[in-house]
Amino acid sequence: MNNDLVNLLSQHRLIELNHLYEEQMPVWPGDGRFFMSKAEDFSTGDGNYNCQLSLGDHCGTHIDAPVHFIEQGKSIDQTDVRQLMGRGRCMDMSHLPANSEISQAQLEEWESCHGEIVAHDIVLIRTGYDRKWQRRPHHAEFMENWAGLSGEGAAYLLRKGVTVFGTDSMSLDAFTSENYAAHRAVLSAGGMIIESLANLYRLPAEFTFIALPLRIKGASASPVRAVALVKDN
Repeated sequence: MNNDLVNLLSQHRLIELNHLYEEQMPVWPGDGRFFMSKAEDFSTGDGNYNCQLSLGDHCGTHIDAPVHFIEQGKSIDQTDVRQLMGRGRCMDMSHLPANSEISQAQLEEWESCHGEIVAHDIVLIRTGYDRKWQRRPHHAEFMENWAGLSGEGAAYLLRKGVTVFGTDSMSLDAFTSENYAAHRAVLSAGGMIIESLANLYRLPAEFTFIALPLRIKGASASPVRAVALVKDN
């Protein structure tokens, strides 16, 4: 048995990048909310415990598939999960003013300090909004005014060969975006977008990223379990 992967994993710390799925978690207005009920329970004599879940496919930490914005785009079950495993780059943009759109110049400035982004890197944008996440009815601050990637910035990273983009806010585009230029650029190019990530403040500029969606036939998105592997110095 080849233990190379096991040995490699043992040399890294695992950082959880998901919010907890629970009732009253914040969701995009109009999207399906999360509900959980008991289907069977020991207290009712069923001899086991299991639950019935109801949730929208964009609920919580999730991955958008191209079909979310592109009519003939791939659904989540048709995407290549190998895109979602690789070198992660976390760009700290939490200092930007509310509703800022991150430009190509700002991305290039980050690269000058932290190293060039290259093809197949998985780029995560830290806005600081994961720390605003709260259950309803205390979720208003999380639901507005975040910074996001501009269409120009998305096009720049796509030209470099990036196909997976992530953010700790509700949308890759800034809150005030009207045309969702970053979404349209990424998804029309066959890329994927991960939203409502958690704990990006714990990440260095470079790490190993893994996120696996559910295989839901025809879905526009999927809840995801995302983790970062960070090598101890």
